[in-house]
Amino acid sequence: MRGGSAFATIKKEDSVRWHQHLGHPSFGSLASLSTVCKFKFSKNSLVCCDVCHRAKQTQNSFCLSDSRAEKPFDLIHCDLWGRYHTSSLASCHYFLCIVDGFSRATWVYLLRDKREAYERLVHFCLMVKTQFDTCVKKIRSDNGTEFTKQELQAYLLNHGILYETSCVDTPQQNGRVEQKNRHLLNVARALRF
Repeated sequence: MRGGSAFATIKKEDSVRWHQHLGHPSFGSLASLSTVCKFKFSKNSLVCCDVCHRAKQTQNSFCLSDSRAEKPFDLIHCDLWGRYHTSSLASCHYFLCIVDGFSRATWVYLLRDKREAYERLVHFCLMVKTQFDTCVKKIRSDNGTEFTKQELQAYLLNHGILYETSCVDTPQQNGRVEQKNRHLLNVARALRF
C-alpha cells in the first residue's frame, strides 16, 4: 500500500459500517480511531445499535409485565432488603418494602433483624383492614426465607390471602418492588453524601 491509500478507503465508509467491522467498539474508541485514521465519525448514527445491547447482555431479556391489580390491595409486592453494613439512626440494617399493585403506593419499614418481617407484614394487613376497610388478597415476593416460613404461611392461609413467589434467581418477576428498592437506596445514598 502506498501512503494514505488505506485511509482513503476509510474516508469513503460510514461510521456504522466501521463500527460493525471493528467488533462494535464504544463511541469513545471509535471517535479516537476516527481522528487517528481520519475518517468521518457520526455518533448519532450509532445510537440504536441493537447488537451492542444484545452482546453486553448476560441473560435473555425478561418480558415486561402488563398485569395490574383491579383494586387497591388486591395484590401487594413485598421484598426485604439487607443486611446493610451501615445501620440507621435506629440501629436498623434491613428494610421491608411493600408496594401496592394497583396504586403503586409504597410502605417502608426499617427492621433491626430480618425476623421482624413477619410481624410487620401481619401489622400491615391489619392496618389495611382497619384504615381502608378492605383486605389484602394476594402477596407476591421472592423466595426469601422470611416470607416462606411456616408461621407466615399459616397466617396467610388462615386469612384467605393467596401467596405467590417468583421463580428462583429471577428478581425480574418481582420487579416492581425491586425497582422501588433501587430507588430508595439511591435516594438514601444521595442523602448520606
